[in-house]
Amino acid sequence: MATAVTTLYLNNNALTGTVPSELGAMTVIFRLYLSANQLTGTIPSEMAAMTALEILNFSDNALTGTVPTELAAMTVLQILNLFSNALTGTIPSELAAMTALFQLYLPYNGLTGTIPTELIAITAMQHLWLHENGLTGTLPSELASMTLMQSLLLNNNALNGTIPTELAAMTALFQLQLNNNALTGSIPTELANMTGMTDL
Repeated sequence: MATAVTTLYLNNNALTGTVPSELGAMTVIFRLYLSANQLTGTIPSEMAAMTALEILNFSDNALTGTVPTELAAMTVLQILNLFSNALTGTIPSELAAMTALFQLYLPYNGLTGTIPTELIAITAMQHLWLHENGLTGTLPSELASMTLMQSLLLNNNALNGTIPTELAAMTALFQLQLNNNALTGSIPTELANMTGMTDL
């Protein structure tokens, strides 16, 4: 009897070409690692059929196009790592349906637009890294409801407005990076209540 593949590690090779859309047929796979290769092209929307997937790591490639909204169907996904590619477009608000997600890494891309407030529906979120993009708009005060958040990296974007005092409610946060934006106003004194903070 054949054994189903549940984990596929192909990171740190010299793989080229595109991500095969046929991977979407691997519906019982739990972990997929293709990081640190030379993959190009877009992320196939067919991957949304991998509904058992818990970890998807495509970091450190040269993927282009947008973050597919179809990925929202992967409702048991815990880690989505698209770190350091050439992705463009906005962060899909549909990702809010991925309620099991606790690590979302989208830095070092060319993402634009605002930070979707819909993401607050992902109450399990612990690490949200959106730095080194072209994000605009204000820093949403609604993020304060994500009380399990431990690291929030938004540096090196084009965010404006003030730092919301509501962020002080994120008492589990130990890393908050907002440098190299266009923020104005004063530093909220309420941030002093974040006693676990080690990196501000």
